[in-house]
Amino acid sequence: MADLFDVNAVTVESIDRSLSNAGLRRKGGRGRSAAHMTGPDVTHLAFALILESGMKDAPEKVGKVSRMPRQQATVQWRPDPDLPLSALAEQVEQYQEHPAADADLGVFPGGAALAAAETLGEGVAVLVDAMADGGFEALDDVALNLQMSNIGPSARLAYATRAGVLRLRYEASGPEAERPIFERRFKLDEALMRRLAEVIAPQ
Repeated sequence: MADLFDVNAVTVESIDRSLSNAGLRRKGGRGRSAAHMTGPDVTHLAFALILESGMKDAPEKVGKVSRMPRQQATVQWRPDPDLPLSALAEQVEQYQEHPAADADLGVFPGGAALAAAETLGEGVAVLVDAMADGGFEALDDVALNLQMSNIGPSARLAYATRAGVLRLRYEASGPEAERPIFERRFKLDEALMRRLAEVIAPQ
């Protein structure tokens, strides 16, 4: 993780420890009994590093971002077979979409679990776990685009395959949305999520 985000390893360890103490990272013993990282663990640590959190503010920032509830899940079938997946995932226009139904989700590996996840953290963790388990054999056949705004905060996740795009929207409300909790917008794509999956993939 330190190499991936170009951060000092000691900094990563201190942030990881603070997340663990806040219940955002599984605890375990040492040596062979140490806890192995899972999708939620690596997702929370990645959020902290992307948001440039310190040891003290990481639990608050990561907790609020991870808890952002899913508001909507829609499906858009691929309008143009020649359009690159990355371009399709980055489109912000919403057209020819309809609410995602279970019958639609088979064309998206892990799509049913992603659409069922109630929060942003759970959704990203589902994708990372699926990648770590070999559920995405060809990276060229998948494009992921997660864009998060500090206004709200809110996030939009587009998951494109050869068949179409599964789009999910997340937005904080109530006390969780009282003030911005981070300074800048950020984006995750399939390449970064694949690298996160490699951190936890079985050796």
